[in-house]
Amino acid sequence: MSKNLLKVWLLLAFFTQANMDGLAQSGITVAGMVTDAKNQEPLSGVSIFVKGKVIGTVTDKEGRFSLTTTTNPPFILGISYIGYQAQELTINGSRSDITMALVEQAILGQEVVVTASRVEESILKSPVSIEKMDLLAIRETPAANFYDGLQNLKTVDMATGSLGFKIINTRGFMSTNNPRFVQYIDGMDNQAPGLNIPIGNMVGLSDLDVQGVEIVPGAASALYGPNAFNGVLSMTSKSPFEFQGLSAMGRIGINHVNDPTVSAHPLYEGMVRYAKAFNNRFAFKVNMAYSKALDWYANSTENVDLFTRASLGNNREDNPAYNALNVYGDEAVTSLPIGFGGAPVRVARTGYDEKDMVDYDTYSIKGDLALNYRLTEGIEAIYQYKFGQGTAVYQGGNRYSINDFTLQQHKVELKGANFFLRTYATLEDAGNTYDSRFLALNLNRTWKSDQQWFQEYAGAYQGAAASLGFAPGSHSEARRFADQGRLLPGNPEFDREKDRIATTSDFRKGALFIDHTKLYHTEGQYDLSKWTHKIVDVQIGGNYRLYDLDSEGTVFSDTTGNDITIYEFGGYLQAIKGLFGDRLRITGSLRYDKNENFKGRVTPRAAAVLTLAENHNLRASYQTGFRNPTTQDQFIFLNAGQAILVGGVPNASQGLNLYGPESNAFTLASVQAFGAKVSADVAGGTSSSRAVLQNAGLLQPANVGYVKPEQIRAYEIGYKGLTANKSLLFDVNYYYSNYQNFILTSTIIQPQNDVRTNVQAAAFDIATSRFQPYQLYTNARHQVSAQGASLGLTYSFPKGYTLSGNTSWNKLDLGDTRESDETPGFNTPEWKFNVSVANRNFYKNAGFSIAYRWSDAYVWQSTFIAGINDARIPSFGTLDAQINYKMTRIKSILKIGGSNILNNYYRQVYGGPEVGAVYYVSLTFDELLK
Repeated sequence: MSKNLLKVWLLLAFFTQANMDGLAQSGITVAGMVTDAKNQEPLSGVSIFVKGKVIGTVTDKEGRFSLTTTTNPPFILGISYIGYQAQELTINGSRSDITMALVEQAILGQEVVVTASRVEESILKSPVSIEKMDLLAIRETPAANFYDGLQNLKTVDMATGSLGFKIINTRGFMSTNNPRFVQYIDGMDNQAPGLNIPIGNMVGLSDLDVQGVEIVPGAASALYGPNAFNGVLSMTSKSPFEFQGLSAMGRIGINHVNDPTVSAHPLYEGMVRYAKAFNNRFAFKVNMAYSKALDWYANSTENVDLFTRASLGNNREDNPAYNALNVYGDEAVTSLPIGFGGAPVRVARTGYDEKDMVDYDTYSIKGDLALNYRLTEGIEAIYQYKFGQGTAVYQGGNRYSINDFTLQQHKVELKGANFFLRTYATLEDAGNTYDSRFLALNLNRTWKSDQQWFQEYAGAYQGAAASLGFAPGSHSEARRFADQGRLLPGNPEFDREKDRIATTSDFRKGALFIDHTKLYHTEGQYDLSKWTHKIVDVQIGGNYRLYDLDSEGTVFSDTTGNDITIYEFGGYLQAIKGLFGDRLRITGSLRYDKNENFKGRVTPRAAAVLTLAENHNLRASYQTGFRNPTTQDQFIFLNAGQAILVGGVPNASQGLNLYGPESNAFTLASVQAFGAKVSADVAGGTSSSRAVLQNAGLLQPANVGYVKPEQIRAYEIGYKGLTANKSLLFDVNYYYSNYQNFILTSTIIQPQNDVRTNVQAAAFDIATSRFQPYQLYTNARHQVSAQGASLGLTYSFPKGYTLSGNTSWNKLDLGDTRESDETPGFNTPEWKFNVSVANRNFYKNAGFSIAYRWSDAYVWQSTFIAGINDARIPSFGTLDAQINYKMTRIKSILKIGGSNILNNYYRQVYGGPEVGAVYYVSLTFDELLK
């Protein structure tokens, strides 16, 4: 595939070269020098460019530049540098005497953003809410890296499934895979097409190569397609034309400080970047980064057994069906007739701790190569290759040990000032990834089958092993007898069997997770405003995408002879009109999308920005959107231990009789009500068989519909402005989102007997644990809505001090969707806030930043804890801080800091790890450092 993409790139270069004006032609030359207005020192790396073209150059180490262009004068020469106010100069002919003195940018709200409308615009006049981290903010974040620092932005939530897997979200419905929120790196979707998760920064950009980050909270489907449902994160890397030279960074740190589970461990990170341009025509860059650490431990022992969670104890002594959250293998459960009068008692096997099942030695290797060629002064061709490999723990339906997971991306792109055309491929390889739950289940079965273990347990409890010293009537004694011969961690046989099972793909006896899914994507956009601007500014665009699923039946229902591909395409038109001297700016867009398995959809968007006064802008928007079910929503077929996850299209569950009015299953709510009533009747003296028969009528047949696309109508109003002599930036907004056909999962229980023709036999199946839970992808029966508001304040004090704060409020309204069978998964705190104070140069090249973050408690729902709707994440607060010293003579920055420096361990994900402090020291070298 990479060879084909390279051929396309070369072919496009050839045809464009044949018709280009030619950079080598004689033209106008402009030359000069750029300095710092404050101290008159030369500035290196300043971007000098012809406005409306791709042609440009950068200043050298002495601050000098020379640029030759065939553009006919007059034209605008742009001069920009991070941290300084951009300037423009009208050029009427060749000049060699240009002298520009740049002034440090001290006024807030001057940034230019692109992501909100896909055209450049002032952040103050964006028609929707938008958050941004520029290069300086990225360099000075107190977090361990720029990606972790995103959670200090307004409205941004983060779910930490492990040290290597962190997921970003805005405006509710957070999850550890979060398909509602799209992440782009240089225009490429950063999702693993098989896992359906944004890989985050595990295989993303290095801190040395990221130029800026923009986040648009809320629906953005009209411009970015059906998956941009909760927001868009756009990460842009540095151009090799504008950022040349060598840069490198080394970081060493420590985590697990005062961790009761494990001693403190070091973490290491190193990265290097090199870029070079030749004659302002060809440029390349190379990036490499490596990190290694001991992952955070997930070790919760809370009971998550659906049927004893509320009624019995949180330990095996009081609850023989005890199923600990981060202990695996104890999902093997049955009902034994060992209670009073032969009543069934629910019993689970003894499991293994997660720390003995997964690889906590996390690492990440990522690199990329970019070749940029300016075919003309207005067109640039780019070939980009990205590679990432790593080991981490990913939480989905189960906790997966992602070992040597690899993601590759190839991109070919043509772009100009008013258009782009790109095509890319994403190639996923799960490597040696395995399912920790099935590793434990099958490890147990290697030394003793489930049937034998339960028989021995029942016999010992009833006295069959009394002569061997095992007291009857004791659950702990019965378990000790049945556990004889159990493989124990640290034993060579344990390690041998663990390795064998982890490399076997059949989940009936193994745990290996196979995924070689591929994604192919082509998209383009053209700005027609050059011809239409007298009436209205117009942009048009479109895209085509193909998924090629390949899990060999371990994740999807793509068994031998059942290959699965999914295509989708779409197109959009956007118009922008300024009225009343551009005091009122109206934006409208219309998009059409079609997925192979679902009907086409039209999604309009309308927005307006009213300038009340200079630097004071009121905005309002109405957006519609929809989300196609992901590849997993459609075709997953995965036994997650607690339940089997089944995709919501007919082909995924063929022959299982799970969906629709003829489903051979009961609703989870009715099974729980039935179980509670039977237990109460037995406790009151009724025989177990009679209790089952007289309560069988409580069991209700399930009727779950096939999955359909999810729809949203979103409303937002906001204000952003500068006041207090341009020292205070004020940003406030309110949103309301209404969802139809909200995609979620519904848990049903399928007994061995037919639920309609043999209800009594099916009731006995339920009472004796002869059933299989399924978790089906479907839609909420009723509308779901969410609303929220946020407030952000940034005050710029004299001498470079900045105080910032923001708070967010989010609220879910389920309407009538309150059935315990359904799992909407809002997973978002109602209240949270961030406060930070910083100064980039408070004393002789020394800077600092401090950030405090607090989150309210919230409920967590997910497929990992199928059917549980009352799991809670406690409130928490963290403090991050860093101090840095700029050593200009050696062009380096020394940075000492830490995240969660008070070391208050907290969780963001139910079933995820406890996150403690990370303390670090880093040294960064950059040729362009001033």
